Amino acid sequence: YHPNGYPINIEEDWMKFYELDWFVQKLAPGENKIERKSSEFAFFKDDSIPINEIYQWLDQGKVPYDMSVVPDNMPRRLMLPKGTPGGYPFQLFVFVYPFNGVKKGEDVFQNYLADNKPFGYPFDRPVREAYYRQPNMYFEDVQIYHKDAYLPYEMNVPSYFSQKKQ
Repeated sequence: YHPNGYPINIEEDWMKFYELDWFVQKLAPGENKIERKSSEFAFFKDDSIPINEIYQWLDQGKVPYDMSVVPDNMPRRLMLPKGTPGGYPFQLFVFVYPFNGVKKGEDVFQNYLADNKPFGYPFDRPVREAYYRQPNMYFEDVQIYHKDAYLPYEMNVPSYFSQKKQ
């Protein structure tokens, strides 16, 4: 949706859609029920360990195990926009297409590819709305709610958050 609450024109604003997740799922002919938890999403991870905890562990001679985990995933708390208490309208797009895996080769980059489609597909190029009204494509209007304040770095810099406003 446009910031003023109007539906966006997909032909003009196709680059405002981004890929939340992709996964491989075997489907049977007919109706299928697919459930997916946000904790299973491919591009997101839990928050990194706060720096003050890392210093405490280093003082104790311990090294956190996830210091060497792949650093290019986004924190899970940034998966969706913040929303509003009354709900902010967004649009989800679900696309089902045949899986064509990539043959793993000697190139290190090939080991990170899941299929032969570019990242962000099918929004990796300008679109024509008529092509996006197909049986395997679905747009869904949703509301994103924000219930309370979440300050992920409150424990990292406690003195900043404990100061009283004058």
